[in-house]
Amino acid sequence: MTKIQKEKIENLLTVLSVYERIIYREIFEYAVELGYAPSMIKNAHGVFISLAFSKSKLGKRLIKINLPGIYSTEAEFMMQFYAATEYSDFFHEKLRQDGKAACKNQCENCAGKYTYISANGGIAFRCAIHSLIKLSPFGAEHINEIKNLMRVQDELWLEQRHIE
Repeated sequence: MTKIQKEKIENLLTVLSVYERIIYREIFEYAVELGYAPSMIKNAHGVFISLAFSKSKLGKRLIKINLPGIYSTEAEFMMQFYAATEYSDFFHEKLRQDGKAACKNQCENCAGKYTYISANGGIAFRCAIHSLIKLSPFGAEHINEIKNLMRVQDELWLEQRHIE
């Protein structure tokens, strides 16, 4: 991790609770390990509001966190994980809560979709194009699965880039 990357991460972590710092530091460090660079997002007034992790050679954003107090009273952590075909009930619930309409699974050139269990128990699909799913709040018990989903998503994007 470069000094600049570390500074960006530390700047965000200072506004979080001690518990959140522990959780997010591990996730952010893993994103950097995968090759994603943190970038600070500022509002029109130049105020730091978010930190996003993207990989320039892929043109993809894997995770993003909005600071508390801007969009909500808590930090909002979001990520893409549609490459995974299996995940725990926690992630199925987050997809149900996302509020975006389920797709009809009819896209001709579908670049990706989430598959999850709907509220009525059936299989549902959700378009994944440019879609970060809000996962917060979550606990330390979800960190390993989040990191695994990050790895799986990164592998898919790398594979797709290699094919193109």
